Amino acid sequence: MAHTSSAGIEIKGDEAMIQVLAEFSKHNTSHVLGIFNLTIPLSESPLWVLGQYLSQLGLSTESRRPLEDGQRVRYYRLNPNDVEFAQNVLDYRYKEREEKERQRQESLERDAAYAAKMQAQYGINAPSTPPVNEDGDNNRGGIDTDEELSTSWWERVKHYAHLARKRFVYGVESVKELLTTLTSDERCGVILKFDEVSPDRFAQLVADAPDWVEWMG
Repeated sequence: MAHTSSAGIEIKGDEAMIQVLAEFSKHNTSHVLGIFNLTIPLSESPLWVLGQYLSQLGLSTESRRPLEDGQRVRYYRLNPNDVEFAQNVLDYRYKEREEKERQRQESLERDAAYAAKMQAQYGINAPSTPPVNEDGDNNRGGIDTDEELSTSWWERVKHYAHLARKRFVYGVESVKELLTTLTSDERCGVILKFDEVSPDRFAQLVADAPDWVEWMG
């Protein structure tokens, strides 16, 4: 039965939960090997099995042997240094995810504002999501998640926008030539980014090519 001390919860290894964990692991050795890359010998003790799972989490145990009713009884508990380190890692990852989500939301809000601006000024429906490939699959380059796909798509758009700004030095036809090699969604994205980072050049582009909106088709 689990025991609580000033250092935290302690176990002896004969608790029902640990016994069940060991039996389940020994009856599903192939699954445990495939999922956790752990080999569970049938002869090992429940406490040993528990230790293998803990090691996957970067945790270990320490023990003490107090005298109870004239006999030494061994109690185990999680190593507090391991627990502290694991907690610090979890806290860091949580804050990292929060910061990434905050940046993603800010990016979405910024992109939505640009899209609204382009729609209001020029009647262009800028893309709000990454484009879909011709075969109907919107998974480009082996990227699996919507967040990663969106990030990858906007990174390409930023690159094309940078090229467009450089080409503008040689005239609007050079920019138009670049845009014709892109999809309509990418063209809209490039125009959004162009206007964001170089509003003066973009204003000059609009002045030099009043029919530029037709390029978006």
